[in-house]
Amino acid sequence: MAKASSVTKSNTKTKAKILPPGSLKLSLFDPDMDLLLRAGIGGLATTLLAIEQQDQPFFCDGISPDSDPPWVVSKDSITLTFPDPTDVASYFEPIFKFAFGLHNHLIDLQPTYVRGQRPEPQTLARLQQGLMLTFFQHGKSRTGEKEDIELNYEVDGKQARYSMRRLHGYKHQTGYNDLIEKGCLSIKATELPGTLYPGAAVRHNAYSSSTKYEATTSQVLAALFAPIGTLSFSINRGSAVLMVPEVLDLLQFAKLRPHATPQNDRQCQIGSIGDAVLGLYATLRANDAQLKLTVPSITAYLFLPTAWASQQKSRVASKQIESLDDHSLGIFQQASEYLPSRLASRTVKESVGKGKAKVTTERVEAFWTTSVVRPLIADNLAEKRPWFSGFTRLFLASDPANGKPLRDRLSFERLGLHKMVQGNVWDHDGQRALVVAVHHALRGRYGQIAKENEANRVAMQNRFRGEYDKWRLAFSGAKTADQFRFSLCDLMSRVPANKELQTNWSVVIPMLSGNDWQLARDLSLLALASYQGKEQPTPDDTSTDAP
Repeated sequence: MAKASSVTKSNTKTKAKILPPGSLKLSLFDPDMDLLLRAGIGGLATTLLAIEQQDQPFFCDGISPDSDPPWVVSKDSITLTFPDPTDVASYFEPIFKFAFGLHNHLIDLQPTYVRGQRPEPQTLARLQQGLMLTFFQHGKSRTGEKEDIELNYEVDGKQARYSMRRLHGYKHQTGYNDLIEKGCLSIKATELPGTLYPGAAVRHNAYSSSTKYEATTSQVLAALFAPIGTLSFSINRGSAVLMVPEVLDLLQFAKLRPHATPQNDRQCQIGSIGDAVLGLYATLRANDAQLKLTVPSITAYLFLPTAWASQQKSRVASKQIESLDDHSLGIFQQASEYLPSRLASRTVKESVGKGKAKVTTERVEAFWTTSVVRPLIADNLAEKRPWFSGFTRLFLASDPANGKPLRDRLSFERLGLHKMVQGNVWDHDGQRALVVAVHHALRGRYGQIAKENEANRVAMQNRFRGEYDKWRLAFSGAKTADQFRFSLCDLMSRVPANKELQTNWSVVIPMLSGNDWQLARDLSLLALASYQGKEQPTPDDTSTDAP
């Protein structure tokens, strides 16, 4: 966080005698630059290098189109050189115009796109939604309409809708004015508000002059470009994640940053901090084999409304997540492939007119629903825990969005879980063996039920559901190691010749005792949720599923 600073009287008196600064240097490892501000320097470097790649030369009074750009970007610093130190606004204006634009009334950050690949309007709207929950959440930071509008678009052959807020402008477009005093570069300390640095605030209104955040000109400029050096995703309409990468090399970061921007609506769907950060790591790793040297860690900040400030989203939590090893990132990539956000559908009724003239019509509308398992896997991997740790909670917790049990949504992810447990995702043979053993026992039980009810299909399906619920309650309701072992042994004893258990009993038995029994319970419930047999068809994506 930027440190408070003050301007002494002696400096104020001699200010008129000092020549206007002809240049400004931003150093990545300057002690005054914290994590967010270093990312802002990365955003400025991304912008300047993107301008250099444009067909149109940089236009600035006093600069020939054939000359080198009036800046130097190195590995750890940026030096800006002003042709006319008394007219700094003319220097900054084209830079800010390129960096902070509007496209069809949506925030348009050109430096964050791979050249010539501006995302579709619905993706821009999702990205703007994240920015409006972090950097641009305050009404004074933007101008535009007060309410969202709903627009239609087609995805995977289905009609879906997205929300967008039409904007006419935002603070960052003319933010360079905060850096200028009487046409020259300001040398005074300036307040750093929350509209530039999310989380910054006056600590006490009665002592605002002493408790507000102040910053140097370099810090304010870095803060202005932080939206380009970071990524903001909305988890839902009420919360967001701000991801701040640790920037160590400006040249490498500027090359990678455009590849981190989502290219479609599906990539904008996240369920947790870990889900967002690991998704970013996976994207960067696909574009850079030396990621550990380029972005060694990402710090994510969670923004939520609070009881003391419900009208805004406050920074309530942070988590630093280091780059994962290849095995862990491979597990997450499998989770992303097999457990993606998917399109579900619902029937929407619309009424026109009143009384007898009222006409009601129905239409089928597609909407995005996020995996409930992938965020759990991501958070576990980020915390260096087994990826299935805490799977039991998915059988016990309720969806905060609608209060319905999360386990009701597991059936839509059964096929993906089934594929995942068959992959290279295990730390040792005992974990895989326990899942396979439970699958074998379930297959035997369902087979017995099917044979006993061949003539009554309805009774067969009812008993299938009853069998599933029996072991769901037995495993998730186990509060002690003894209770869990009793339930697991009960299931295994009902089906003879469990060859997987017989072959691997020496590596399974240790998991059922001591502190590991809870992980074994998680694995057993994972096996229950991932069992895929002919008796249990997987719901398709057109099934109605509440968001």
